[in-house]
Amino acid sequence: MTVSQTGGERIAQTPIIATPTKDAGGENFPVGSWLLPKALRRHVAAYYRFARTADDIADSPTLTREDKLSGLAAMDAALAQGGDDRVDPILASIAETGIGLAECRDLLVAFNRDARNLSCESWDDLIDYCRHSAHPVGRYLLLIHGEDPDTLAPGDALCAAFQILNHLQDCGDDWRNLERIYIPRRWIVAAGGEERFFEPAAADLRRPVLNRCLDGTDRLIETACLLPGRLKSRGLKAEVSVMLSLVKALAERLRHGDPIQSRVKLTRGDFARALLPGLKVLAGGTPRLTPDKDIVAAAVAHAGSSFTKGMQILPRERRRAMYALYGFCRAVDDIVDAPAPVDDKRAELSAWSAELDRIYDGQGNYALGRELVDAVRRYGLPRDEFDLILEGMMIDAAPVVRIADRQGLSDYARRVAGAVGVLSCRIFGAPGLEAKNFAIYLGETLQLTNILRDVDEDATIDRLYLPLDMIRAAGISTDQDTKAIVVDPRIVGVCEALAAEVTERYRLLPDRTPRAYWRELRSARIMQMAYGLVFRKLVTRGWRQRDLRPRLTKREGLSTLLSSYRR
Repeated sequence: MTVSQTGGERIAQTPIIATPTKDAGGENFPVGSWLLPKALRRHVAAYYRFARTADDIADSPTLTREDKLSGLAAMDAALAQGGDDRVDPILASIAETGIGLAECRDLLVAFNRDARNLSCESWDDLIDYCRHSAHPVGRYLLLIHGEDPDTLAPGDALCAAFQILNHLQDCGDDWRNLERIYIPRRWIVAAGGEERFFEPAAADLRRPVLNRCLDGTDRLIETACLLPGRLKSRGLKAEVSVMLSLVKALAERLRHGDPIQSRVKLTRGDFARALLPGLKVLAGGTPRLTPDKDIVAAAVAHAGSSFTKGMQILPRERRRAMYALYGFCRAVDDIVDAPAPVDDKRAELSAWSAELDRIYDGQGNYALGRELVDAVRRYGLPRDEFDLILEGMMIDAAPVVRIADRQGLSDYARRVAGAVGVLSCRIFGAPGLEAKNFAIYLGETLQLTNILRDVDEDATIDRLYLPLDMIRAAGISTDQDTKAIVVDPRIVGVCEALAAEVTERYRLLPDRTPRAYWRELRSARIMQMAYGLVFRKLVTRGWRQRDLRPRLTKREGLSTLLSSYRR
């Protein structure tokens, strides 16, 4: 029986009991295990039972919303006054240890939200939900073990990563069975809407949103990796090492699997491999912390860009700095290209501006930021070039992108490509005005090549980089939809006119390459030759039938690499 109090009268009530929806064995990341000290297991078990009971109420398929809220309210009241069999065990534990009351109440905040079927509208909203649904679990374990305060932040990150990955696993069931969306709903709407997003056949529409969630989770995992090294309890250190292996494995499986089409889950092999770091810790070993440079290098390799070929020939430290620069460019470009409202994109770009403030103060967050700190210090990378890149990304973040004239196109290219070139030349070891001018000229040439290659692809997302004055000069109205502009037969003449200019730019590029830095600029020359070959294929193909997207063959790529060694 539950005892509630109204005025001065205590009234006995029958507690609301929900059918269990999940047991400890059905979770990827259970709260406790045999690795925990024996003396603490009963306390952890009491906390787990409280959490499981409240979660079963919030997720019950048979209880009404009002019954769920009433049941959770009764549990909250019982935390203050007792008399409830579902709550008394954790109250006894709290009385003995002084730990758990705040963590229980935080969980009830999350479960009340679940009972109301409130979706997460944004990434910040999702993280705030995790503050109540996931962080309390980790904090309870850390506090009950007597761990230091500096373990709380990486512990929060680890629990939030668990929570988000579980939400990704269960996103289809949550939507169909519980009418809840934990994936940022604004991203889903921007991608095409809820109905389309959850259609099994809509994998291509869904993938960018899932990847964006996984990108955010990767950053949480980076922070969480600091936790084992800060823990005093060997058993907890071993358990956290196992859990980190599992969370990384699940994140990787979700990168390659679609949770709507089939259940994405950990395998027996994943669990077996995850035990190894835990056993190593129990045997007296030290948890291995992946260096920041390896994290960034892995992300670059995962991106699979052709730019990496030019970076791989660099000396080790210069290559490391280029990976950091590429990681920054990739990160801000992904923000712009992701399905999300314009306000969200601009907020994230502004957040990167704040991160640059920290980087230039030597205080980068996450692996990428810390690697940029090293690159900035080592090669004297100017802040204003990073700011130019962000300005270019702000242009791309607009709901409709139009470029007024040829000068406007040059200004845009200076931001999104020239700035990257200037920073790259510094890293290559080619400072000075002559190298800077070469980088700006090369950057615009490569950007114009991209624009001519991607005319139709850009139009699908309402971006038109062909100058409007050139389009109007061809007799095409610019007051119509972007797709209508690019399918007008007269757009061929606009592309050919711009291509004629690009042809001349490629002809002049060798003479603009600073001879004093011929060796240092080998990576830049590889990109110049590779893009030049793609551009020649574009010219041969023409702009009447633009379905074929020119690509370099492996043989052509090797030939380009070898050619860069010739004077």
